[in-house]
Amino acid sequence: MIKLKEEQDWGFHTYIRGIILIGFMLLLIGLIANGKLGLFIAPKMKPFAYFAVVVFGVLGVTQFFRSTQKGQEEELACDCGVDHRPKGSSMKHFFVYLLFVIPILTGFISPEKSMDSSIADKRGVKYGSGLYTKPTTETADGKTVPTPKVDVDEYLKDPEAYIEKIEENIQEENPIQYVDVNDYYKEFASKLDNKDQINVTSENYLDVMSVVDIYLDRFLGKEMTTLGFVYREENMPEDQAVIARFAMNCCSADSAVYGTIVTGPDVKTWKKDTWYEISGTIDKTTFNRQKLPLIIVNKYKKVKEPKDPYVYPSSESLGIN
Repeated sequence: MIKLKEEQDWGFHTYIRGIILIGFMLLLIGLIANGKLGLFIAPKMKPFAYFAVVVFGVLGVTQFFRSTQKGQEEELACDCGVDHRPKGSSMKHFFVYLLFVIPILTGFISPEKSMDSSIADKRGVKYGSGLYTKPTTETADGKTVPTPKVDVDEYLKDPEAYIEKIEENIQEENPIQYVDVNDYYKEFASKLDNKDQINVTSENYLDVMSVVDIYLDRFLGKEMTTLGFVYREENMPEDQAVIARFAMNCCSADSAVYGTIVTGPDVKTWKKDTWYEISGTIDKTTFNRQKLPLIIVNKYKKVKEPKDPYVYPSSESLGIN
């Protein structure tokens, strides 16, 4: 009787584990089937999700087989010197399995939706290229460095000591002191130079915004068309807003908000999280002591949120050919 009970307990736990594995498989299949997988992971990560579906399915079926009477006999009589019986109280096992069941149920019950301005409120917005948190200056060798605020009187008293102090402040406040403008961005900027109208798409969004930010003076006066949702900073004027997009590298956990400041007489009527396609002239403005691109809106229209609302870094910008 004791042996039979041990086999039943072992078979029950194995069966539950099989259900959990199949549950994860069905959750992934559901996200893939309804096209919502892209809300959580970048396209380059999807092959891993497809592979996970296969692995969960194989392991789940294997666990079901092991939970049968024949599987139990083979497992418990393996003579390996290890006790395979589940250890601990029933309550302990219940809470352990609950840790896996809750994510599955949450995935099936919770509505899938893209991130919005509430996330931007918490993570902040990266303007232009998103590389800097302070005003910047481009050097002759193609590097962009933070522009320190110069105290002329202190500099005249002791120039060498003042320069050392500036360098220490940059090191502390901006660990990434400069960014190399690679050949791809230089070539991409040259291509945009020849265009009167710059069309920003989901595919080139980060590249265009980075290039326009780095070489802003070269693009002043050009027309730009872009798409995004409305976001507002607390200290922005009424006639300004941010047309923003979420950028994703691997998954939603590493996503960041990139945006461009726009201005126009009707901008103050735009509501947060509403998607607009806008066209306007590139200008420049200063926000939080940063020199940033500004689009003076000429035309705009309200649009539906794209099927894939996120943008991704191009392989060229990452140095991957």
